[in-house]
Amino acid sequence: MLWRGWLARAEQQLPTLLPTRQPSCLVALEQKNLVGLVVIRPYNRRGTCWSVSSPELITSPRHCSNQSVSRDLLKNAIQQGSKRAQSWLLRCPANDTDQLALARVLGFQPLKLFQCWTPPSLMAQSIPTWPDELSWQQLSRRTASLLWPLEKAGGSGHLRQIVDRQWIDLLDQNQTGSGVLLTQGGATITAIAGLVSHPGTNSETVLELMRDVGWDPRLSQALPKVLADLTSMSKTFRLITTSEDEPLNTLLEQLRWKRAGEELLLGRSLWRRQVSNKLLLGARPLQSMLGRLQPQQPPLPTPSLGRR
Repeated sequence: MLWRGWLARAEQQLPTLLPTRQPSCLVALEQKNLVGLVVIRPYNRRGTCWSVSSPELITSPRHCSNQSVSRDLLKNAIQQGSKRAQSWLLRCPANDTDQLALARVLGFQPLKLFQCWTPPSLMAQSIPTWPDELSWQQLSRRTASLLWPLEKAGGSGHLRQIVDRQWIDLLDQNQTGSGVLLTQGGATITAIAGLVSHPGTNSETVLELMRDVGWDPRLSQALPKVLADLTSMSKTFRLITTSEDEPLNTLLEQLRWKRAGEELLLGRSLWRRQVSNKLLLGARPLQSMLGRLQPQQPPLPTPSLGRR
């Protein structure tokens, strides 16, 4: 742990030489007693976007409120982040009004709503097998590039600008249970779904289930087997999906997965709109354009046939 702390500090001091990958932990102390903590970690390898965990209070402070401790932790986490950081992400329960109000005060805005799920207590007796053209593979450099279009399609343009990610950033979310569901048609291999480790998790395993924009009927056969294999490895994990994905959420309900509340993704960004100078290369002042319309000599009289 001490070595990782040194490495994290070196990454913050030398962002151009060392890629930013190590998380950092900030703690709140009251008379040398631990009160609370937050964990910050990079959301991309360029270090321009960081995720901040929800403040975790260990004990109740005596000389201040819980809200003030959470505010100071989040505020210092943002200020002491990487020098290259331009945006921050924060996840919190959608029904936690106090934390949402605190996040808004610090400049966070809602970006995306997730539905949380827990595995069923009893799995189905018969698990259907998927078609021969489908295969489940571990997350690697090859499969991450195939999964990348699905992640981009699952977020708005504003969200993609804030996270500032590339396909290689998916490799940092390769944990137990991560993988990609591939389909092969001739020489073309396409990803139709995938599981990636949720960034910013600490004690529990959280996996995000993403799919393509269009619903593929083969998911009704493949996902039950994928989730059954995942549950057989571990039952202490949580699954998240997009709240607006009704077909996928309906399938999970049919598989007896239990809803466990909603989670809101919030973002805070320092990005500014940049005006391209390329559009102004051919621009000229208005006076210079109108100057050509001015006559170089007095106009000639116009003949008239009217009475004199």
